[in-house]
Amino acid sequence: MATLNPSDLVEADWSQEDGAVPMHTESEALTPLPEDVKEIEAVVQSLDLGTKGKVKEVPLVEEPEPEEDNEENKKRHLNVVFIGHVDAGKSTTGGQILFLSGQVDDRTIQKYEKEAKDKSRESWYMAYIMDTNEEERVKGKTVEVGRAHFETDNTRFTILDAPGHKSYVPNMISGASQADIGVLVISARKGEFETGYEKGGQTREHVLLAKTLGVAKLVVVINKMDDPTVNWNKSRYDEIESKMAPFLKTSGYNIKKDVHFLPISGLVGSNIKDRLDTKICSWWDGPCLFEV
Repeated sequence: MATLNPSDLVEADWSQEDGAVPMHTESEALTPLPEDVKEIEAVVQSLDLGTKGKVKEVPLVEEPEPEEDNEENKKRHLNVVFIGHVDAGKSTTGGQILFLSGQVDDRTIQKYEKEAKDKSRESWYMAYIMDTNEEERVKGKTVEVGRAHFETDNTRFTILDAPGHKSYVPNMISGASQADIGVLVISARKGEFETGYEKGGQTREHVLLAKTLGVAKLVVVINKMDDPTVNWNKSRYDEIESKMAPFLKTSGYNIKKDVHFLPISGLVGSNIKDRLDTKICSWWDGPCLFEV
């Protein structure tokens, strides 16, 4: 009778015998279970969408839950990211939009106005709607992507207020990666457009990132047109548009189809919900931001 070595038992292929327990190689033993695969895929998808960055929900006026057959449910939905250089007025414009669309009440605005005055930052109170944490309010800089909602007659919008400071570009990318359209906010105040547009500024970097991340449509709002250094001056508006248009074109945007320029004042709400009064600005006869 032949002697069977213990090593032969280890190397024998038991998987071929009926009723035998199959042996697994090391690689087969590490194969994840279906539940594990689903969990991994979910994590990867969240990373691809850029949701890893910090996002803060903006507390707004509570609204009743819409019924299933409500017409509001038939409205299209768009994510809008506000991008641009630091201090261009992104958070202020976003806050003004929420106020004008009825998402924030007068009492809340008065509270923010008092808080801003106490910090000797009177012009920041509208930004407090979007900048909800204390660090942002003290520094006057958005850090986390602010998220809020408003509606027009035909569309439900989600606002994504991206940081403008270069230190928080990863958070800006997180917001832009979720957006369908972008609102590029540019300050018309003397010296501020130049600072944002020249080397080291975030205006051009944000445009390139937005295009790379799939933001196909861009609304370029030239903000702070009511500033004493501008005073709704058409030549300043034309100067900024003439410099931005060629750059947007080289960045891959079709100026005629994908880009729309318009002047606004985020602080006082001019040309946002309603068209500009000709007494304020006689040369602009185009649409307001809500119409665009």
